[in-house]
Amino acid sequence: MLLFATLVRAQEPITKYPEMCDILQQVFCDYISSEAETKYIAGKHGQYIGQLVNNTIYGWGYYLTDDDAQTFGQFRQGKHIFGITMMNGSARVGSEEHYVEYDLSTGKIFKMHNVEGNVKLRYPFIDAEGMKSPYGFYKITYSNGDVYYGETYNGRRHGYGVYYWTNGDFWYGKYVNGYRQGFGALFKPDHKVFYGKWIGDRKVE
Repeated sequence: MLLFATLVRAQEPITKYPEMCDILQQVFCDYISSEAETKYIAGKHGQYIGQLVNNTIYGWGYYLTDDDAQTFGQFRQGKHIFGITMMNGSARVGSEEHYVEYDLSTGKIFKMHNVEGNVKLRYPFIDAEGMKSPYGFYKITYSNGDVYYGETYNGRRHGYGVYYWTNGDFWYGKYVNGYRQGFGALFKPDHKVFYGKWIGDRKVE
């Protein structure tokens, strides 16, 4: 009986990072739809494309620092509250308080951080005792020139990622089994941002 209970626990999904539920996501989107303006800002430390409320970064946005670190996702009162940060050979997915960190040279998770400190991870997040982890963070280039940077599961887009089209558009948000599924934002070359909930290629009204 103990062996069966151990196997069941091992197969249970493990939360890599806490996600905002759909109801709170909708509240976030409803608030910025009435309060935010979209701007491009070039500052002394980098560039920001996204939304502001009362001249403070608040909403969906993208931040590129002078040392080429890139942050995508949701901001509140100038703070990155959830999304992806790619920098110096690693990528973090989650919030500033609770995230997983991937090694971009291998695509594998090597660290989880939460408010209690660093946690040593075991399968299925990292390779251990010869077992292959299904989770990763990779760059995928498609035959038409489009590029995806983000989380994968068994080689498919799954989790949070950024998809770049050859026309200059890019989309940040959540994927499930290869398809957009959940809240995200579409960024246009003219600095316009369209946000909300997507199912596949369709934005839900």
